[in-house]
Amino acid sequence: AATTAAAVVAGVALTTHDAGRPQIEVEATPHTLSPRGMMLAAASQAELQQQGRYWYTHQRTSFSALALGRTGGYVVEERSEYFQWRGRTRGDGESFYGRDFAGKPQTRADADAWRAAGSPPSWTVRSSGVSRTVRTKSGAWQVDNPDDQGGGTFNIAGVGQFSYQELQEFPTDPGELRKLLCEGLIKLAAGRSGAPRRCDGPKGMLDQVFFVLLDTPVPPKVRAGLIRLVTDYPGVRQLGTVTDPLGRTAVGLAAPFESADGRGKIQLDVFFDQRTGNVLGSRDIQLEPGPDSKKWQVPGRMLDSWVAVDSGWKDTRPTLPD
Repeated sequence: AATTAAAVVAGVALTTHDAGRPQIEVEATPHTLSPRGMMLAAASQAELQQQGRYWYTHQRTSFSALALGRTGGYVVEERSEYFQWRGRTRGDGESFYGRDFAGKPQTRADADAWRAAGSPPSWTVRSSGVSRTVRTKSGAWQVDNPDDQGGGTFNIAGVGQFSYQELQEFPTDPGELRKLLCEGLIKLAAGRSGAPRRCDGPKGMLDQVFFVLLDTPVPPKVRAGLIRLVTDYPGVRQLGTVTDPLGRTAVGLAAPFESADGRGKIQLDVFFDQRTGNVLGSRDIQLEPGPDSKKWQVPGRMLDSWVAVDSGWKDTRPTLPD
């Protein structure tokens, strides 16, 4: 799973009015601000965010798949959960946790089919030639390589590794931020350089900014600049008020793209909290099937999602959520 989702003109919702087929609904609620104004308001709020000693992020991902076997034939979401924190200075410590999060039938019709099959506690799904078991109960948290003496460095995928101080020196102008993310060579540790940085089209730009905001404690004015960058980026659509994968009210941006693996036309949506400027999540939704789409991958179906349950700064070491 990776990325986001959709809305066609003003906000997409999945419903199942009949025959279990997801439908695309467009919100028509009037707003005082234009969709662009909503995004710029979110950017202004991002400038007001406070920093602290420990950065933390709590995330969930979901990947949609067809349940197989005697009781299968409906779509379920295979979900994972992550929690990590890192001090802004070397020696503050760092830790990463992960677990399997409870899976669930995706739509109301899928849930009805699951109950009709006897509400099995697990499902077998298959993708990329690999079969896996998805369970309806969450697993236990597992810690991965905690380091009490770690902290102080932060990685931006496809861009490089930076100290907290280097993050404070990032530009705030949208044009300069685009150059930072998309031009030059990836910055590695010890002054080494890697492959070229790149952002391919509106989807690539929106995806890159999403993961920077999701995973990296860039300063408030930089966060605001990144939101302004994607708000006015050519090919990115401003959605206005939408609902994120956790059911939270959000403002959104979208970028349609052709799948490289034959799944057809898909749309990436990224969601923001207008009140705080926080990034809330993303999802991919099927717009048009391709030659290699599965029968259940119909227009309106959410294919995957990535959400921020919570994130930000604390002055004391963050604790693992329940």
